[in-house]
Amino acid sequence: MFEFSSSDIDEIDALWRQCSTDHPWAGWAKPGGRNDEVWIFRRRNNWRRFSLIRTRLTYRLLDEKGRVVAVARRLSDLLDRVEGIPGIHESVDW
Repeated sequence: MFEFSSSDIDEIDALWRQCSTDHPWAGWAKPGGRNDEVWIFRRRNNWRRFSLIRTRLTYRLLDEKGRVVAVARRLSDLLDRVEGIPGIHESVDW
């Protein structure tokens, strides 16, 4: 894994802030003391936290079990990937 640069972090924040209020990307956070992972939070019917990591050529979203669920060459492509992760449109019975 590669570390995120400060410009990567700025871009992640800018992308998140430009999302509409109904976009499934609910927020993000950088775990304390780590520069090689960013957490992406998703909302709607099923809240989840994904790990965003960087490789030499891509950005990857990993689920809670460490499985790759989305790959993008640019951070801006992640907006579409978050919405496309399976289960986003399934209803949850409480």
